[in-house]
Formats: sequence, structure tokens, C-alpha cells
Amino acid sequence: MDAGEILLVLVAVAFGFFAKGVTGLGGPPLAIPVLATFMGVEYAVAVIAIPAALANGWLMIENRSAATEIRPYLVPMMATGVVGTVLGVWILLSIDDRIMSLLLGVLMLLYIVWYLVDPERKITDQTAQRLAAPAGLGAGVLVGATGISAPVIGTYFHSLRLARTGFVFAVSVPFFFLGLMQIASLAALGGYDQARVTAGVLACIPVVIVTPTAMRVGKRLSVQVFQYVVLAVLGLAALRLLWSGLA
Repeated sequence: MDAGEILLVLVAVAFGFFAKGVTGLGGPPLAIPVLATFMGVEYAVAVIAIPAALANGWLMIENRSAATEIRPYLVPMMATGVVGTVLGVWILLSIDDRIMSLLLGVLMLLYIVWYLVDPERKITDQTAQRLAAPAGLGAGVLVGATGISAPVIGTYFHSLRLARTGFVFAVSVPFFFLGLMQIASLAALGGYDQARVTAGVLACIPVVIVTPTAMRVGKRLSVQVFQYVVLAVLGLAALRLLWSGLA
């Protein structure tokens, strides 16, 4: 990459992780497509996994006061998410994932329409607990195969209509631990070399710069505005999935 392309990638990382600092979502869904344009999907997924782990760990610690509220949903989600992540890495390195991208993109758009028709509607706690394990499995497969689990995890927790602290903690925990599983699986399967690790560490620099400001902005948003900002990020992720499936 020349200097202009490197600058574009750094701006994409900064923008993506600024959105992540505000909402808990963003980062990989916005940065991976830009980096993949120049270096390929596998390279982009491996590199962005490193700053994503940093950002998710940071947000998880910052919003840990919501842990008790969210724990009943996270335990089954994490149990199945680990299995899904290993399966997803195998998909990334072995087969075409375009059909999965199209299916998830369509399902996300249907969810957005469902929310806009009745913003006050939410799924019940009983339904949410039943869906936690399948959501974790799907999120694991997606993060392993594409580096992005927001389409599943973000949509699932958005349907609970959580306040910002609860939502950011809820998405950051599976993002962080599934991200570590993704990094470990990629390393075990030969997905990292010195150049990719170096690029990943350098990509942490814009994350460190933008995250504190992004968190302050997020804390100033009302619950209603926050819900719509999250919905906008989910919409961008859905369009990205559809584009990946059709391209």
C-alpha cells in the first residue's frame, strides 16, 4: 500500500472504532471492508482482530457495573460462542461464506423494519434466555468467518431495549472473548505472520486515540437516541453483509 492507502485504512479504523466507543458496535464491520479492498478478507480479519480485542476489553471494563443485569444471557451465549468461533475460522480458511452473509444481511434488515414498526416492542426475558445459546453459536461462526459478530450479538441485545451501559457491556463481553478465540484459532491455523501482527498492533494506535472521546459522547446520548444510533450501525453492518454476499 502507498501512503494514501495507508491513511485511508487508518481513517477507516478511527471512524469504525469511534462508532464502537459510542455504541459498543462498529470497529470491524466498518474497518474490515476498507482494509479487505487492498489486502483481502483473510488479511483484514486477522489484522482488525487485534485492535478489536483492545477496544472490547476497554469497553467491558468501563461498563462492568451492568454485569449482574446481563449475566443470565451471557453464560449460555459464551458457551456456544466458543464452538461457533472455531467452526467459523474453519469456514474462513476453507469455504465460501457468501450465502451466510446474504442470509444474515436480510435477517438484520427484517429486524430493523420490525423495530421501526413498533419501537416499544421487545422480546420477553424468557424468550431472550432461550435464544441466548443459538445467538452465541451464530455469533461465534460469524466472528470466526468474517471478523464481525455484531449482526447477531448487536441485534440480539438491541431487541432487549437495554440502556447504554447495559448494552455496551453486553456486547463487549462476547466480542472480547470470542475475539480472543478468533485470534487463537487464526494463530493455530497459520493465519498470522510477523507482518500481520505488526499491522494489527499499529491499528491499535487510532483506537487508543478515539476511544476516550467516543465514550464521553456515548454517555451524553438519551436512551431513545442511543437506540436509533445502534440501529444505524446495525443497518450499515447489514448492507456490508449484503454487499459481501453479492460481490
